[in-house]
Amino acid sequence: MENSIVFETTIDASAEKVWETLTNPDKIEQYMFGSRCDSNWTPGSKANYYIKQDEKEITVVKGEVIRSVPNKLLEHTLFPANSGIEDTLENYLVIIYEMEEEDGKTELTITQKGYKYVENGKERYIDTQKGWKAVLPKLKETAEKA
Repeated sequence: MENSIVFETTIDASAEKVWETLTNPDKIEQYMFGSRCDSNWTPGSKANYYIKQDEKEITVVKGEVIRSVPNKLLEHTLFPANSGIEDTLENYLVIIYEMEEEDGKTELTITQKGYKYVENGKERYIDTQKGWKAVLPKLKETAEKA
């Protein structure tokens, strides 16, 4: 098992539109399994993804913003809430979104890392690959129609 997973895709949209897709709760909900994330996306702020169920907000992924450069880079931690895994810093993964725009198209590179060091790392590695295979085409579609 590798320690990180990297996904790359070219999106027929500006880096600004890709950034908006990654950070706007209404857009996130369209591609991220119906979950939302209300964050101001500044370093140190929470990046908790949640779903609404019976008028309640249920956190599904917890995280904190590490680095944020609008239209270029977004990095935050993530932890699967309610997974039975101990909620300690050692069990958080890191995800990095890098955007590079050229001729109105944006190359998006998503790196998710830390699998060798977290509890249930192999299972989380496999789940991440499956998840992004479903999410990435929807993310691309959402950004392109923005």
